[in-house]
Amino acid sequence: MALVTGEQLAENLDIEYDGAAVATLDQVADAASLLIGYLITETALDDEPSPCKEAAMSVAVEMFQARSSAGGEAVSMDFTPGPYRLSVWLTRRVMGVLAPYLDMKGLVG
Repeated sequence: MALVTGEQLAENLDIEYDGAAVATLDQVADAASLLIGYLITETALDDEPSPCKEAAMSVAVEMFQARSSAGGEAVSMDFTPGPYRLSVWLTRRVMGVLAPYLDMKGLVG
């Protein structure tokens, strides 16, 4: 089971899910699903509640945009670079949504 699929990611990004993009979109979606899957409980991973799916989609979008933007950075309208997208903040941004589903044994120590 995947929290997000490549086809869902393409729909969210409003891009075509065909050709060479399929492998990239599937890879990013799998990576995002795995990353969120490591943070939540087995029950939440099996049940796939909406907040977990939204968190996985948010992470997948960030990962895809980091792959397709110059230097992996966000660039604003005036071409000033933003912070690197694939950092610790990749999952920190969605922790509030995932709070009820977090696997606490990974946070000990």
